[in-house]
Amino acid sequence: MNDQLKDIVYADLFRYTGNARRTEKIYTTYLQELMSSPEFNYISTMRRTRFYHDQMSRYDGFNKFMYTCKFKFFNFWLDRLSRKYHFQIPYDTNIGKGFYLAHFGRVIIHPKAVIGYNVNVSTGVVIGTQFRGKRKGAPHIGNFVWIGANAVIVGNINIGNNVLIAPGAYVNFDVPDGSIVIGNPGLIRRAPGATLSYINNTIQFDEYNVRSGGSN
Repeated sequence: MNDQLKDIVYADLFRYTGNARRTEKIYTTYLQELMSSPEFNYISTMRRTRFYHDQMSRYDGFNKFMYTCKFKFFNFWLDRLSRKYHFQIPYDTNIGKGFYLAHFGRVIIHPKAVIGYNVNVSTGVVIGTQFRGKRKGAPHIGNFVWIGANAVIVGNINIGNNVLIAPGAYVNFDVPDGSIVIGNPGLIRRAPGATLSYINNTIQFDEYNVRSGGSN
């Protein structure tokens, strides 16, 4: 992997391993996590597929051919993993660093959704579009957001930073920073420390030579 791809893949890796499994050769930790974690395996493959897709238009000749072959391979593998683990997260979805899938199981994210960094997503979550009305479109989700199992987030809405979406919540409205959303229909409760202790190993500093940043 080149430095640009490492930057985002190792940021995701840190969310899963933190400092507990730090090794002198980070690639060893990376391979171990690929083999032991279906969630990280999918995320890493998704990142690679997106990277190689973006590189195809930047080169000509042999380099373009090389990136095209890599894109096709990883896109094929991403589809296989999607069918096996029931993750439906397209490679072109705009997802920031430190993305964490808490459990393998059905997760559906629309490619037009925008997701910030240090976001946790649990099984059964749907992040989708609304096709009619003033909320037509896909969600924009901020940084440090924890989304519980079976939550549904739809429409052209903005989810702020430091927000906890409780399991089973239905959200089709804007949510301000520092909030908890519970219930169906969802209700907002102000909570400045909403995600405190819920989101671990956050990317806020240089770790494994990974630069901090927001969405891609």
